[in-house]
Amino acid sequence: MALSTILSIQPRESAQTSDSEQKTKTPDESVLELCEILAQKLPFQIKEQEKKKKQNAPQHTSSEIDSLKVCLNQEVQRFNKLLSVIGNSIKNLQAAIKGEVVMSAELDKMANRAYPSLKPLASFYDDMIKRVNFFRDWFNLEFGYPKGYWISAFFFPQGFLTSVLQTFARKNQIAIDVLGFSFKFFNYVDSEMITSTPENGAYIYGLYVEGCRFDLNKGIIEDQLPGQTIYEAPIIHFIPTQDYKPNPNEYSMPLYKTSLRAGVLSTTGHSTNFIRAIECPTKKNPDYWILNGAAFTTQLND
Repeated sequence: MALSTILSIQPRESAQTSDSEQKTKTPDESVLELCEILAQKLPFQIKEQEKKKKQNAPQHTSSEIDSLKVCLNQEVQRFNKLLSVIGNSIKNLQAAIKGEVVMSAELDKMANRAYPSLKPLASFYDDMIKRVNFFRDWFNLEFGYPKGYWISAFFFPQGFLTSVLQTFARKNQIAIDVLGFSFKFFNYVDSEMITSTPENGAYIYGLYVEGCRFDLNKGIIEDQLPGQTIYEAPIIHFIPTQDYKPNPNEYSMPLYKTSLRAGVLSTTGHSTNFIRAIECPTKKNPDYWILNGAAFTTQLND
């Protein structure tokens, strides 16, 4: 995606000289310069030998950490593969511009290797680096668990949420298929205010809401304020709950990966852009929010 964007914005006209007869950069020179910047900013892959091991670190039992560890390792593998593809594609593009190799269709397949995103090139690249750093930090944690999880960072957030349920199920020796999530909304949005890990479940941050806003004082969703269409969502505690049944008076707000709210239908009949619904407290009829198109999204478009 990143490299196809570079090619799409590359000017087709030849460079013109200025009145001072100083030649401006040619399109190829501009692309090569951008490739160099991208290559310099590209993070290193996350490797096992990076992990900081301390002799006095407490050991967790496998029943506590197996599911989340598997999820972490799968995400690390996905990002390492993406970093490899981006790095190789940048090199191939540089070589193609220099005439060292033939420009191939492989350079146009970046979108199929990355997670869904509507961000422009610069924002996408910075966002990708932040995601890699989130998993690198988690990978190197001394005690295994972050205090909160930036759910937007995951290639497959559904898999992470399933891991949270599996961890609870194994810890309490109950079947995972009787578990669902209930939700507690905090009155703040800053993840730095999370001071500890919960006993059960996970603190989730980094979501946005469209079509409504959270009144942090009242703890309910309300209408948007004039001139503002997107809001940060509060920190949400996803709590594994046995035989959970949604409250019909709450609004089951859909959570999407991007604001497009569309995607290929999966075998479950849901869009691949859809993650899950989150029950939100409201004093209005839930149908009101459906008409407003109220929804969560994991990322902005810029």
